[in-house]
Amino acid sequence: MTTLTPLHAGSRSPSVLVVDDDEYVHGALEAALRGLRVHLLTAHTAAEGEALALAHRPLLAIVDVGLPDRDGYRLTADLRRCPTLSGMRVLILTGQSPDEAAARDSGANGLILKPFRLHHFLDLVREQLGSRDRDEAHMPAVLARGA
Repeated sequence: MTTLTPLHAGSRSPSVLVVDDDEYVHGALEAALRGLRVHLLTAHTAAEGEALALAHRPLLAIVDVGLPDRDGYRLTADLRRCPTLSGMRVLILTGQSPDEAAARDSGANGLILKPFRLHHFLDLVREQLGSRDRDEAHMPAVLARGA
């Protein structure tokens, strides 16, 4: 199910898209992002995530690697090919061994390894939302488990 959840009222709130097939992850990230005053868009498949991204053009997408219809690296690469999404930042979320080369090649701006510490996750999200006006070719360091 695809949903748009305003976490805080206001037209100036940035939109963040979370694409993950795990309902627990959606709930955890919604709770974590609440204090950042963002509008949260949620999708459970790559196809839903791509449709939401095209319709709403979020500033940031958090994409799980293990999606039922397409892996997160491929989804990220597909999103990167869309000119209307050129300013969107993408963080890849994984609980598996990260493939930094695949993330970089897909156009991701970073990797988040599950489980993660909340304050480190929020710092990375804030950084990505704040850097939306810069065009950075490199992927920042991986947010490691428990870092």
